[in-house]
Amino acid sequence: MHRTHWKEFLLLTALLLLAGCAMSENYKMGQDLMGQNRPEEAIAYFEAAVLESRDNTEYQAALQQARQKGAAGRLERVRKAYEALKEPDATVLDRVLKDADSLAAMDPSSREIKAFRDSVKNRLDALLGQAKNLYAQADLDIQKEDWNAARTKLLQVNRIFPNYEETATRLARVNQEGARQLYQQGVSLSKQEDWKTAAQAFQAAMEMNPNFLDVAALYKIAVANDNAAYFLGEGEKAEKAKQWDRAIFCYQRAREYEPSNQDLAKKLENLRVKTGQIFFEEAEKLVSQGRLNPAVRKIESVKRYLPSMQEEPVFRDLLARATSRLIERGNRFNERELWGNALMWYQKAESLSPNHPELFQKIQDARERIGKRIRKSIAVFDFSSPSNDKDAGKMAADKLVAYLYQKASSDLRIIERENLQNILREMQLGQTGLVDVKSAQAIKMRGIDTFIMGNVLKVMATKADTASNNQVRVLLDEEDVPNPEWQTWLIMHPRPTSEEMKTAPPKTMKKRNYQFVTYKQGNARIVALFDVSYKLVDTTTGENIFTNTIEGRLIKEDKYQDGVPMANIPQDPLQLPTEAEVLSELTNGKISEMGQSVLRHFQSLEVEYFNAGEQLRKRRKFEEAVEKYVDALYDIKLKGISTAVAQKSQEMIDGLLQEQ
Repeated sequence: MHRTHWKEFLLLTALLLLAGCAMSENYKMGQDLMGQNRPEEAIAYFEAAVLESRDNTEYQAALQQARQKGAAGRLERVRKAYEALKEPDATVLDRVLKDADSLAAMDPSSREIKAFRDSVKNRLDALLGQAKNLYAQADLDIQKEDWNAARTKLLQVNRIFPNYEETATRLARVNQEGARQLYQQGVSLSKQEDWKTAAQAFQAAMEMNPNFLDVAALYKIAVANDNAAYFLGEGEKAEKAKQWDRAIFCYQRAREYEPSNQDLAKKLENLRVKTGQIFFEEAEKLVSQGRLNPAVRKIESVKRYLPSMQEEPVFRDLLARATSRLIERGNRFNERELWGNALMWYQKAESLSPNHPELFQKIQDARERIGKRIRKSIAVFDFSSPSNDKDAGKMAADKLVAYLYQKASSDLRIIERENLQNILREMQLGQTGLVDVKSAQAIKMRGIDTFIMGNVLKVMATKADTASNNQVRVLLDEEDVPNPEWQTWLIMHPRPTSEEMKTAPPKTMKKRNYQFVTYKQGNARIVALFDVSYKLVDTTTGENIFTNTIEGRLIKEDKYQDGVPMANIPQDPLQLPTEAEVLSELTNGKISEMGQSVLRHFQSLEVEYFNAGEQLRKRRKFEEAVEKYVDALYDIKLKGISTAVAQKSQEMIDGLLQEQ
């Protein structure tokens, strides 16, 4: 029985050995595919063969070879497809990069694959950087409401990197806002009958939003009117209606379309001569009637349409009479101290006769008076002081004046302290006692528009030093003293041998000497307080424009301690400013805060002047309204700023003087 089992065992072993020696079918299949130059398909079979026999180096070598050949062949195909791309976007490049990554995984040792992958990645990174930069620039354009520029950049971003961040959302907003802006531009240009540019604006609006309001209909109208026939027709209508300016305008526009049309050129020239003669006669009548503003417009048109007439005596006589009447009107306003009205008429006289000997000085004087008038004068009186510091009020006023000098805009004038004292001395008034309307109005007569009064309610700085003495035990030195154990051992071994001495305790021992050292540590704290109340008073009415109270508190503190080197305790010196320095820092900060609140009341004087003009116009006080509109204009010029108030003010002045 035992012998039978043994034979079965040998037979099984032999069969297993034969199976191990047999070649894998997967390997054979892989080899066949390699022979057919199909390495990528062979890879899967070689991988299966390696799994069947992990230690078989032949299989492993075959797998590596298949991967290398497969990667090389696939690289060639990917590269050709990549080079065929003209302007790939980021998503396409990302797919190519993923292909390159898979190739690198197939053959990590291939330098060619690595170089290809790096070039694709660099191109993708550059494209992403471009998209990021354009996106940021588009954001700035959106903030500036430059919708067309923003749209151009966002479209570029969309082409480079579809759906990048919030490109779609922003593009939708830009299209809506841009269409609105271009629509408004087109409407404005249509009113000016600039049909070509209007059509371009409407077309751009339709590209952004084809369904925006009636943009499509307006575009058709603009295109239909963008020709000579339109302006010729309009010119004939205007000529029949004796609208000479419009007729000339329309024929001029028609000539832009047909510059070689000699009949049109002759017709336009004849109409200019005719209109010039008509306007000359009308100007004569208007000057006689005292309607000088429309007369000036007619005279300017005569100069423009019939320049040869300027040399004729009758025209010179008209010019002289109109100029003289304009100066007389300006003089009458000047005598009433209505310098804005006077300036407007002097400037109209200057437009007719630039070299008139009287005009330069008259215009300069009017401008100087307006300049002085629009500059608000502010005076700061000494503030009252608390009982603990008699100089605090004067100090606060001086610092406020210094701040206002430094920060005030050019349309504000800060009265110097010395000049203020002279004014008050002449008026027999103190530095701080102005509270009634009569006194305030008296100061107005001295050229002060607003004065600032105040009280320093609290000013102090206190220092508290909380100190304590601490002790620390420190080692002073060490000394050798007899060792009691040696003495005991020696009694037990009166005559020790050399061997016994080896195990004997030491004869002496170290004794440490300690001492308690006292050192100081603590916390110092400075608390500064500065409270001030103030008010702005209008010298015209004596009423308070603004009142306020500012409370200030500043704390500075620091810890300190003596150093004890023997105990490794470092020295921490007290680093704290003086009470005066802390109080000065607090005071400067609160004075700056007070100065800012004062200047806020004068930061938009041009708006204040314009609004005053509007109120006077509504009450039909037109001459006074012109004064305020002129003040607004010159305040803007004085500050060197650009604002819509300037255009509105000029429009109001022109409207009020139109028929005068």
